Amino acid sequence: MDVAVESLESMVFIKGGTFMMGAFKAPCSPISTDRMDWSPDAKCNTTISNVKTGANFIHKVTLSNYSLANHETTYHGFDAFQKAYERPVVKAGMREKHDLSDDKFKDLATPTKAWQEAKDYCLWLGELTDYPIDLPTEAQWEYAARNRGKHLYYATNNGYLQRKGDQHLVDGRYVDYTKDEWNIGSSIDLNQIKLYPPNPLGLYDMTGNVREWINDWYSEGYYQQSPRA
Repeated sequence: MDVAVESLESMVFIKGGTFMMGAFKAPCSPISTDRMDWSPDAKCNTTISNVKTGANFIHKVTLSNYSLANHETTYHGFDAFQKAYERPVVKAGMREKHDLSDDKFKDLATPTKAWQEAKDYCLWLGELTDYPIDLPTEAQWEYAARNRGKHLYYATNNGYLQRKGDQHLVDGRYVDYTKDEWNIGSSIDLNQIKLYPPNPLGLYDMTGNVREWINDWYSEGYYQQSPRA
């Protein structure tokens, strides 16, 4: 039951609202793509994949209030789900590389290999808590990641990427980010949850760590047809 209690305690209330959903344009010649500020005259696509998938289609979406867990699912939580159905624990991510005890994995984010695994885990938490817990829709996830729909390129504490081990330009020279400035791990790291600062809504690892599933099914033309409310 500790997993059920923790799942409720981790919920962050997100006040609904209307925002322009989609991969909005970016500056064409930024000094650093890790530190970009949006302006209405931004004209360039952020990635080619956004064009291919149609995610660059900007459209208005209105959301009602909802809640979102403030951290990614941990091995501890997902192990409890697997064991409840007498299934083996997930052997993915760090478990594929290291022979560590269960305690070492307790607070590490767990990668799930299938959408259905993540979906079933959320529904299981809903059964335990008697609350309607499910995967967020893409609109809910994006709205929260962008601090209620603001034009932010990264879902970090300040909208920039300040990666462990990277440098940035200060007064014409490159300097290392200090430990206190890090807001995301290195590109090869999978970290414990809540290791770096949350975004302004109090949500951790919305950029970085494991990839996250959403409730929507993708199809060609989805963004032109997706719900507006």
